[in-house]
Amino acid sequence: MTQAKPSGRAARLLRWGAGPLIGTFTALWAGLMLLPGCLWAQTLSVTGLLLPGFTIAGACLLAVGVPLYMATALHLRSHRRTEGLVTSGPYRRIRHPLYAIGFLFLAPGVVLLLGSWPLLSVPIFMYLAARLLIPAEERMLSATYGAAYAEYVASTGAFFPKSSQKRPQA
Repeated sequence: MTQAKPSGRAARLLRWGAGPLIGTFTALWAGLMLLPGCLWAQTLSVTGLLLPGFTIAGACLLAVGVPLYMATALHLRSHRRTEGLVTSGPYRRIRHPLYAIGFLFLAPGVVLLLGSWPLLSVPIFMYLAARLLIPAEERMLSATYGAAYAEYVASTGAFFPKSSQKRPQA
């Protein structure tokens, strides 16, 4: 039985995932958090001894995150056409590695480089936006790939790998 191809919003969600919405909401939140930093720059900026640490940490997170993101995006793009549901490479253990890289490396890296206290909430907001928006993406993937996607969900974590070993009871 051939499955009908989704159209409209469903097709966009299947092609792009929740990423554009997560990015839009996160950018709006970051803009909102920049406003107090601009109005009260002296009070809300990271200064003194903390500033070099923030800058170095931000640069390190971006130095790791940007290549990870690019490699993961290229893997997804090159394999989605041939495999359909991509479960190899970074997707072997995590269902949404691009989102995880975004809120674990990229957003914190940029925030730390900018050195504004209110912006420290941006990676947390990005994670919450992902948690809120990803269920729609996963429903679409489930409807498209059926049992294969259900098995994939059972064996992988959304943002972090599932523990492969059962812990002994104390």
